[in-house]
Amino acid sequence: MLVGSPRHRRALAWGAGGLAVALVAATLGVAGIAWYAADHVIHPPRVPVTQTPADLGIPYERVTFSSLDGVPLVGWWMPAPGASATVVFLHAYGASKQQSLAVAPFLHAAGYNVLAFDFRAHGESGGTHTTLGVEETKDVEGAVGWLEARGGAGAVALLGWSMGAATAINAAPRLPAVKAVVADSSFASLAAVAGRSLHQATNLPPQVGDATILFASWMTGHAPGDDDPARAARDGQQPLLLIQGGKDALVPPDNGVALQEAAGSRAQLWVVPGAAHTDALRAGAAEYEGRVLSFLSQSLQEAPP
Repeated sequence: MLVGSPRHRRALAWGAGGLAVALVAATLGVAGIAWYAADHVIHPPRVPVTQTPADLGIPYERVTFSSLDGVPLVGWWMPAPGASATVVFLHAYGASKQQSLAVAPFLHAAGYNVLAFDFRAHGESGGTHTTLGVEETKDVEGAVGWLEARGGAGAVALLGWSMGAATAINAAPRLPAVKAVVADSSFASLAAVAGRSLHQATNLPPQVGDATILFASWMTGHAPGDDDPARAARDGQQPLLLIQGGKDALVPPDNGVALQEAAGSRAQLWVVPGAAHTDALRAGAAEYEGRVLSFLSQSLQEAPP
């Protein structure tokens, strides 16, 4: 076949057309997978309750209240006799208030009331989607408002794991009633860890992961850069205990370092050698409980009224 002949030109045209079709198909395939993944990310499966505080011998009351923007939330109120302070537990992404049962026994035994609740789009609470720590700050504001309206809560501290830890840091600057924050496995910025976390959770290739983040941002109206606990840590006033796993692959320890640098002298950082994500308690329960209780005792006693 002669170069430049009509037959040659037709062959080139067919080749270019086929390549274009293949590229469009590949692009649509990536977009379809990314859309499905983004929808799954912002709508995590709801975890059914299989255990309550009563199973651990802790008296509790099932309570309901609304977030600052009106989302109905469901929680557990665990009052301690003679308590003068309350710890609000904030669970991780995809978990529920049941996660609080890992810490409620030692907090309750130490004389703290405990309030645990399901974030929006989790557990028994309402809400159409999660934003991994942005709109969830309104849930925390609703919980603290409920405590204030109820009365008798005393000084309030926040204790969060992963997404709950980031949410605690994000919410604290707007909550003068909160006197201390414990953040276990918080990211410093969602933008810095979103791609890595998504790849590890789904094994999606980078280009699909980038498209997934783009679609999730469009669906929720929040870009990863909006979820920036390091920025909030600079604005907060409360004492801050940062706990990071030394072997955390989802949120590496340098996130804790960045948060400590942002918060300055009011922040303590404890990196737990060998601990994975939100694994510090399991890695050493006695030390975890001791450090948390010591921090709460000192911070709440020194907190201004």
